Amino acid sequence: MLYSYSNVWDELCYFSSAQYSKNYLQTKYERTNSKEQKTKAFRNAYPFLYYIEHGKSYFHAAQNSQINVKPTLLFYGLVQLLKACILTVDPDYPSTTAILAHGVTSRKIKKVGYSFIDDEVKIQKNGLFTHASKVLFNLNNLENEKFTMLQLLQSIPELNKILKITKKGNLFFPTTVDHDVITLPEQILSSYHFTSERFISFLQSKQASIDIVIVEQNQKQIKIKSNFPDKILNKAPFYFNILNQSYFIKSQKEALLLLPEILYHYLLLYNLSMICRYETDWWCELLQTYSTDDYPLINQFLTTTEQKIPYLIHRFLTT
Repeated sequence: MLYSYSNVWDELCYFSSAQYSKNYLQTKYERTNSKEQKTKAFRNAYPFLYYIEHGKSYFHAAQNSQINVKPTLLFYGLVQLLKACILTVDPDYPSTTAILAHGVTSRKIKKVGYSFIDDEVKIQKNGLFTHASKVLFNLNNLENEKFTMLQLLQSIPELNKILKITKKGNLFFPTTVDHDVITLPEQILSSYHFTSERFISFLQSKQASIDIVIVEQNQKQIKIKSNFPDKILNKAPFYFNILNQSYFIKSQKEALLLLPEILYHYLLLYNLSMICRYETDWWCELLQTYSTDDYPLINQFLTTTEQKIPYLIHRFLTT
């Protein structure tokens, strides 16, 4: 199915039914052997569907808003949608008040010579980001990790073109998919410093019980085959580009931790929402003067994330 902004929200409307949501959550809890599955599914059905409805309202408001307030609306929309995702695997959420914080901090902006792409965020021990990383993606030990905005922007495939234009990097290789065969440029091996066997082991380490084999390799490309190609493509280092409806692979394994893309969006939106709320003078000046490369990068990101987040949430809830 070709992706569009509207059909994702149309499909998520199924969760507007409390009965559907209860049955959905009960099925999820049964897979994790959670205790009192039926009771917890009944208890969580309304919070789950309210999180989705609230997130949808934020995104629809963002769609009709000016850019100066869009980051805040999109960030809080994402927060609500992530909470819905968490309830599918953590029926006791929120178990403590510590995980209600954002889980991220940003440094104090220096007025003179400030550049958005050089700004940083830092992961905290507790909070929504840390908890979501752990329960949704089995990622631990992210505390105190720091990410620059440029690193994060370079991890979103739809921004690849504008990053090349502004000479800010080109961190994706194109990937083609034909049924169960995935074709990659052969240079991925030298970029990752892997032999072909080590590359296959690397991919399999990110999957559970999935067989991956090389079916062809030459100086230009490497073809791999799997019994579940969709599961491979829906996890890092692969990323889906909604603009051209195709998959890409991160070209540099060491450039940044290979996180699920939704976490990159969270970190960028967190920082942008803080900037537009608390650094209003810098933010408004950026939007009015167009004086640096920050504006086109931020603008393109906001356009992308507004469409991409619903897709990523839909994919998580339905696969």
